Amino acid sequence: AQRFSRELNVDLWINQAGYVPGAGKIVVTKGLLNRKYEVIHLESQQVAFEGRFTPRTCDFGDYSTGDFSALTQEGHYYIKSDTLRSWPFQISGTVYRSPMDMIVGYFSLQRCGASTTGYLSPCHLDDGVRLDNGKHQDVTGGWHDATDLRKWVSATIYGMIGLSKTYELLDENDPGRETIYDELLWGNRYFLNMQEPQGYVMHHIGGEVEKGFDSNRWTDNEIGEEGGELHFVRPTAGELALDTSNKEVELLIFGTKDDRIIQTKPTDLISQYNFVMSEAIMARLAKHRDPAYSERCLQAAIRCFEWCQGEDTVPKVGVLGASMQAGLELYKATKRNVYRDFAAQKASLLQDLQAGSRDGGAGGFFHTSLSNPEPYKNSFQVHFELISLCDLVQAFPRHADVPQWKKMITDYCVRYLSFFSARNSFGLVPYGLFSKAYPHGNRKIDRYWYRYFMYPWPDGWWVGINANISLAGVGLMKAAAVLGDAQLKAVAQRQLDWIIGANPFSSSTIIDVGHNHPPHMSGCIAAFRPGTPILPGAVMNGLTGDATDQPQLLPDITFSQSEYWTPMVAGTLWLMGEISKNNVLM
Repeated sequence: AQRFSRELNVDLWINQAGYVPGAGKIVVTKGLLNRKYEVIHLESQQVAFEGRFTPRTCDFGDYSTGDFSALTQEGHYYIKSDTLRSWPFQISGTVYRSPMDMIVGYFSLQRCGASTTGYLSPCHLDDGVRLDNGKHQDVTGGWHDATDLRKWVSATIYGMIGLSKTYELLDENDPGRETIYDELLWGNRYFLNMQEPQGYVMHHIGGEVEKGFDSNRWTDNEIGEEGGELHFVRPTAGELALDTSNKEVELLIFGTKDDRIIQTKPTDLISQYNFVMSEAIMARLAKHRDPAYSERCLQAAIRCFEWCQGEDTVPKVGVLGASMQAGLELYKATKRNVYRDFAAQKASLLQDLQAGSRDGGAGGFFHTSLSNPEPYKNSFQVHFELISLCDLVQAFPRHADVPQWKKMITDYCVRYLSFFSARNSFGLVPYGLFSKAYPHGNRKIDRYWYRYFMYPWPDGWWVGINANISLAGVGLMKAAAVLGDAQLKAVAQRQLDWIIGANPFSSSTIIDVGHNHPPHMSGCIAAFRPGTPILPGAVMNGLTGDATDQPQLLPDITFSQSEYWTPMVAGTLWLMGEISKNNVLM
């Protein structure tokens, strides 16, 4: 039979949401092409821009790229080259506003407690019972961290950071501020509830206490008896949870109650400082709206900051990045120079950990600590050292250390992030450097091996790279402003482009934004039912890499790629806000 339709080769990869006018704009395709492409205005079908692909063999193989950054006219477009074409996209100063609103809405869908927006509200009204003494303590509020029901402080605190930083990037009269502020209030209920009288913040509720998924469950919302003893009871056969491998996982049961257990030990030091940062920001945001609440947040920040001083004894990169932010935000909230000086002193310690660089080689990254020379890597708390240095320059432009801070920023961005970004056609920054080859692949620069992706099972713990690259993008946008370097803005844009489809699979990892999403993960390895539904605005962990560090889109449902995690959501929202705020050509 005669065919009246044509198969379309949608193999020109772009940011499927689009671009702000002043952004760098790159189209990528597979293979070594040396031919022209056209950017077509969608409504008029007129050629708005014409360019040629540049073929190149690089870290991920043979690809060709085209640069159409010169196209700044707002409108709807698509790209074609011979039989290849792209998805339609938009150029607009507000192009990311709808995705940003959707991501903020994602937080409201993940609300835990008696909200009017949580996807299965009310839930977990009985959170929770203390592990140390078996007594009930109210730790309601906040958000489920991921495609599960856990509330890890170390992960969910990024919701406070991403939302509050985005709030401050919006114009003062923007109505979106009110929505974000309301979300911050809901999230902060949990974090304030998790703070102990000594000042520190407890670890989590809903996460593992002894093993498996022992607190990752729905509850009956009935508060247990005060002062009741804690009993770890082996469940009956009917109470067993089964994972996808049909292996039995024991549940923890509080007597006859199903209250979830609060892990009362302190969360890690990075998260303590992130709490300080978040509460200091909330103190500023609420100062004129609710002075009493503002003071509560400020005192919570100060008490946690003071507790941290007894624990913060060995300079480590991740802690330094978070502590600099904490000191800076406390200074903004109080105008007390002691906090400014604290942040500056931490920056000096960070300088001692920065690697030098050979001419034309890699450098500028940070060693983990003075006693651990391994290059610093972290799935979540990464690039905050760069973000903090940039914020210090902006906050204290006349400080005596500004020249040194700028040099550190330049070395990190140019010798490390941009250096490796230029080694692949997608502009990706690396996950990290390694001092040993196994099990980290065979790419090597000078004395170090490097990877763009975490190393997969069974030799390592791995997730997608969306938190890493989005926070790198935030730091690069800030560095571009501090250093007046437009190229850094272009590298920042490439990180967002990868998240929204400019990758070898044309796969957007933001739900309801773009196309070809990885398979949805409902629930956490069948630990509870009903599982987490598809949530618009959710940012997945992101695409992963194989053992040889080649990008991959896994066909199966896996937490590594398909789960929603708060740091990925928060980082992507923040990056969109930074790009939208600074969308003019430099």
